[in-house]
Amino acid sequence: MTRVNKSAAGNGRRATITIGNVIRRSDVPDVAAWEGFADEVKTLIGPGNILAISGELGAGKTTFIQALSKVLGIKKHTLSPTFSLMRSYRLPRTYQGIKRIIHVDAYRFAAERELVVLDLDEEMADGSSVLVVEWPEKIPNWLSRHASKTVRIHID
Repeated sequence: MTRVNKSAAGNGRRATITIGNVIRRSDVPDVAAWEGFADEVKTLIGPGNILAISGELGAGKTTFIQALSKVLGIKKHTLSPTFSLMRSYRLPRTYQGIKRIIHVDAYRFAAERELVVLDLDEEMADGSSVLVVEWPEKIPNWLSRHASKTVRIHID
């Protein structure tokens, strides 16, 4: 059974993907459509990429990440790392060189220096992971050092 964010389930959303100067917009009218959007996103990412997912509380950030995990073949239910700060999921089969998804929720960070405990540079050093960050606006300096690898997704 897939759990969904009820506020994201209740009404349509618009998701905007930004890679460098390229902007793509997609309508996500209901929860079922998140998988189609996630399928589109998976074709745009590779090992070493960082997905910076922004949007208001309840916009559907975690619902999107659950859909992305599913289309990448992860069978384990992906949970929000709001309290654990980070969760890691291995793909059952490598997809375009991606072996693992690292999911970080920066919502509770009071200051960007708190990010140091997660040691994300070390986590990404294997070259086969994709980092997905909810609330990227909490870690702008770290993300700016990785701008060339960052795919931004904003959910309205």
